[in-house]
Amino acid sequence: MKNYTHSQQRASERYNIEDFNKKRALNEILDDRCIQIEEDYEKYSRTFLIRYVNRYVVLVTDFNVSFIKTCLPFKNEHFDFVNALISKLSAA
Repeated sequence: MKNYTHSQQRASERYNIEDFNKKRALNEILDDRCIQIEEDYEKYSRTFLIRYVNRYVVLVTDFNVSFIKTCLPFKNEHFDFVNALISKLSAA
């Protein structure tokens, strides 16, 4: 049995991504190919919407964006952010 990190387990459960690569996902954020959804000072975290392997994935990082904490489920209110991300990626 393979040992998964928390973010890999959540990616598998919520997005059916079996081999979630945290470094690849973090590079999408650091290369500004994402949309920041939320910034939470109390939880010392930021939430981003990225395109990962032809899916839109909601990720939570630490405040400095040095590691991924977890993957959140995609909700209907994220739809506007998807449109913003598509526009941003189309312009690049």
